[in-house]
Amino acid sequence: MTAAIVTGAVMLAVPAVGAVSSEGATSDTTPLTSSVVDSTTEITGTEVDSADVVNSVRAQLAALGVQVPGVDRAVTDAIDHAIVTHVPHTRLRAEEVTADNTDTADTTAAEEQTTEITGDTPPSIRGLSSLPGERAAYSDGEALVPEEQAGLDQNYRWVNDPIAKVMAGKPSSEWILHRVPVSWFDAPRIPEESMVVQEQGASLYGPGTPIVVGKSKMCTIGVVGTDAEGRKVGITAGHCGDPGEKVWSADSWQVGASGTVVTSNKLHDYSVVELGSNTQITRSYNGVTVNSIGGPARPGDILCKQGVATGHTCGNVWTSDAEIHISQLCAMVGDSGAPVMAGDRMVGLISGGVLSDQRFSCRTPLQGQLFMPTVSTSMDTVLQDLDARGGVGAGFRLAD
Repeated sequence: MTAAIVTGAVMLAVPAVGAVSSEGATSDTTPLTSSVVDSTTEITGTEVDSADVVNSVRAQLAALGVQVPGVDRAVTDAIDHAIVTHVPHTRLRAEEVTADNTDTADTTAAEEQTTEITGDTPPSIRGLSSLPGERAAYSDGEALVPEEQAGLDQNYRWVNDPIAKVMAGKPSSEWILHRVPVSWFDAPRIPEESMVVQEQGASLYGPGTPIVVGKSKMCTIGVVGTDAEGRKVGITAGHCGDPGEKVWSADSWQVGASGTVVTSNKLHDYSVVELGSNTQITRSYNGVTVNSIGGPARPGDILCKQGVATGHTCGNVWTSDAEIHISQLCAMVGDSGAPVMAGDRMVGLISGGVLSDQRFSCRTPLQGQLFMPTVSTSMDTVLQDLDARGGVGAGFRLAD
């Protein structure tokens, strides 16, 4: 089977040492932009206008050289009505937005394309680049924030505005956690087991652990264990990093770099991370347990995955062969490398989507099944290739 696949690792801010609570908002958290009327105006509820939010995002992207389609009022009006229907104390904004307003926003977005990008600017989109084997990698997300300039993890943001809650499918939740730009999902929290190990000065790695690779890429670890020589290793997607790049656990980044990419196979899209002495490994992490690896994934089977961008999602297999599976698993950038599970059996790694246009990826649970299918790399292929090549990772065995 051959497939044109888009794969990718989200580009993020490198976190710096600082205190972050996993159970609430930090004091300097900035909520996502939402439209409200002037505070001097007496209102009976928060006014919402999704078109304003879209235009704001378009302006930010335009400043970084990214062109996106204009506002579709039919779509944004439908979102507004959904918010008002399900979120208490909200109401539609009065009809103040005219064609002139929209044109102004479009003009502003175009003008801001010439804005100079500095290290302090948020999201940085860097476009597509080719990989062997009909795979194309993308990288997008937030610009790098130098470690010495960041006071806390820039990618761990608690928000509580109505739009974020509805888009996460949790309108009654008090807080929503965002860990990957352009994902509306309520992201996985840092698990207690990671915090316990961090207090011992080490990083805990297991299936679904989010990782920062190099200076700005975020992916997800698929599985960890030991190789034939007893080295601790982790396996993630091949496009997530190049040999020699350092790896941090995004759940315990305060510990510092705790691994190094030693092998990156672009053809089969897997990388091997050799983990350092400041790590512990486990086959169970944040609710995901891998008790066996490999085996088939047949059409009609239900597979599940856990990734940092979209959390725990499941979907049916459309087709598969010895090397890849194509399924309706919800995934997007940041989920690359995540374990694909059939029960407690790991059958694959998230690789990418079947289309190059990321507007068709899964970014909010409100999409249901309306997103492009996801491609995952077969773990049988990964392990066979590792053993054939030898070196770090060969003879892989699951962690205890």
